[in-house]
Amino acid sequence: MKIDAHGEGIYAVTFTHTADGNHISSAQLAAFAGALDEVLAKPDLTAVVLAGEGAHFCAGRVGLRGLTSAAEVRDDLNLILEVNARLRASPVPFIAAVEGKALGFGCGFTTQCDIAIAAEDAVFALPEMSHGLPPLIVLSYFGKFVPFKRAFELALTSRHFGAAEAKEIGIVTEVVAPGTALARALDFARTIAALDGESVRLLRAFARRVAGLSDETEARNAVATMAISLAARAH
Repeated sequence: MKIDAHGEGIYAVTFTHTADGNHISSAQLAAFAGALDEVLAKPDLTAVVLAGEGAHFCAGRVGLRGLTSAAEVRDDLNLILEVNARLRASPVPFIAAVEGKALGFGCGFTTQCDIAIAAEDAVFALPEMSHGLPPLIVLSYFGKFVPFKRAFELALTSRHFGAAEAKEIGIVTEVVAPGTALARALDFARTIAALDGESVRLLRAFARRVAGLSDETEARNAVATMAISLAARAH
């Protein structure tokens, strides 16, 4: 993970595992949570921008292998919830700048961000079912952004979809020319930085609470269900 300051209280956190499309391992999820803690502690913070180094945003999560107990699987999956908790508790908006692939975790985290800027050729997917795993953690919040039938179909089929469709169904805020997502995200962040900070914080907290994004109960239920199921398969 890399943290860059862009002035006016704007900080960018970048996925940097470019060799494999910025897949994120369990160790890197923990590092991501730590990077977000560092950024969220900045006294001048006005906006957080997320991006991927190289051609892709984040091609998905790679969980730990060889886990056999429900407790081990639960602890591994809880790393996702720890990262999501940072986004949920943030006092300022999160802006995703998506180029290339945003798959699995990358798609889910983009969906949760307050603003998402995507390149025209960006590709999204929830590929878990193609690996025999239901994406329950993502679905604990995905349906709050995406109409139920589209959310279910995307989770069920694992199909790839483009930035235009992502915008149509509520995942993406704005579609831009390839190679310009980060610049546009930073420009949007500067718009936020120019507003009254306390008003932005109140607006974000209220809007997310009204949208039902403040409660992680279903995400915890998803982890518990998946932990039992995956542990059973290991035996």
